[in-house]
Amino acid sequence: MRDKTIALAGVYQAAACAHELAQSGAVSRLDCFAGSLESLFVVNPDSTLGVFNHDINRVALGLRTLIKSFNKDKAYLNIIKYVLTLLNLQAKFINNDAMVRQVEHGIQQAGHLGSLDEHESAIIEILAATYSKTISQLQPRVIIAGQPYHLKNKEVTERIRAVLLAGIRSALLWKQVGGSHLQLLFKRKAYIHEAEQLLKERTV
Repeated sequence: MRDKTIALAGVYQAAACAHELAQSGAVSRLDCFAGSLESLFVVNPDSTLGVFNHDINRVALGLRTLIKSFNKDKAYLNIIKYVLTLLNLQAKFINNDAMVRQVEHGIQQAGHLGSLDEHESAIIEILAATYSKTISQLQPRVIIAGQPYHLKNKEVTERIRAVLLAGIRSALLWKQVGGSHLQLLFKRKAYIHEAEQLLKERTV
């Protein structure tokens, strides 16, 4: 359950970051936003947490958002919609070999630029363009609700698209470690418990 919870928290974190960006133009946890984006460049991790650099802090926003969502907090309805859409999109994406290759190429291009700390804008631009040319062409599209002022800002929309690409990566990971839609209905308490335990393991 631990691996499935970490992977699903990755999807929730991407959705939460997209939501925050659309509403305020910024994210509340820069470390978690970076954790999501950097997960795209992790190849052959030795564990599920390894996707987030073995640091629970880098997926903490996702774990908290998962708990709130599974506890049916109405403030998280939009985020839940984004998560369900991302989970549906990953199934269509993984069956499209040409699109998978296109996304892999875009991620490699972005990765060749260097570290996110030093080349954030350029990396995000490539990841956002990759998302637009691939995942964004699938149905159902992720329709982000937010403030028009922020959604018209190129930098904000690029950050949203880049982090949604990271959400697809986590959705694929969730499926790989045994995640299923039925669990979202019947294993909520188990997910909440595991997320709470993981948050207790964090280093402050």
